[in-house]
Amino acid sequence: MAGIGYGKAILFGEHFVVYGMPGIAASIELNTTCTYEEKVSGGITANDLVTGETINYGEDKAKKLDQVIQVILRETGIKEKNFRLKLETNMSLMGGMGSSAALGVSILRCLNKEFSLGIDDKRINEITFEVEKVFHSSPSGIDNTVSTFGGMLWFKKGQKNTVEQLGIPEPVRIVLIDTGTINDTAELIAKVRKQKEENQKEFEKIFASYSELALKARKEVENARWEKVGSLMNKNQELLRRIGVSSSQLEKIIEASLESGALGAKLTGAGVGGNAIALTPEKELQEKVSKKCSALGFKTFKVTAGIKP
Repeated sequence: MAGIGYGKAILFGEHFVVYGMPGIAASIELNTTCTYEEKVSGGITANDLVTGETINYGEDKAKKLDQVIQVILRETGIKEKNFRLKLETNMSLMGGMGSSAALGVSILRCLNKEFSLGIDDKRINEITFEVEKVFHSSPSGIDNTVSTFGGMLWFKKGQKNTVEQLGIPEPVRIVLIDTGTINDTAELIAKVRKQKEENQKEFEKIFASYSELALKARKEVENARWEKVGSLMNKNQELLRRIGVSSSQLEKIIEASLESGALGAKLTGAGVGGNAIALTPEKELQEKVSKKCSALGFKTFKVTAGIKP
């Protein structure tokens, strides 16, 4: 039985959600699947999606996948130790699509079915947050929440995270563009935190601007006023530039997307490398933006944002 964990795109809130400000994120149909295969002996094995190598659980505890399996076994109480997890994905693993959260959700949903654990989505979300800690020193919780529940979500981190489904009429077309560069989310979060400590007054202004922007964005998203959403995405990108998480590759993609008619374009995820997102509600526009970015040598994904699992 297969378990599926969906990818995500952040429309608003990268880095800002870490400091308790709200973000808007959406699930996308790109996903990771996990299939269970029983074994008579030989322990637990799984294929690493990044390197392709087979991981033998317990033999190389430095491997992230080994650590992920350890977390999941601990949190679920599964005692069976002879099976294979076959992992497959059509997502970019470069950063920005929530691939680590999708990995955790896919494994949990697969094992939940196979062992009849009776774990609900709330618990899957909680355990996947623990999985996220393996990859990111201080995860916001937004990736695992989107991968678990899907849709278009308003998210705010706190002692108890605020999560609200935004009632959009239907999913919206976007283009995700891969820079081809892997980023380290934990390092970038630490970099922004250091800059914040060194430039308190400047960051206070940036945070105030973002908080006001996020409230406007929620209203426009809920009413599917995509031109206004796009304009606000562009303003969000300007704030991300100011905190130092854009890059020349991302700027090249954003410029090409906007020149091709995208309503808005910005980085999505931790930044520097990873992916950009272009808002393209019409199919013809989505195709045009994708074609332009592909011609520049970037891999593109034409997807819809806000799907439900």
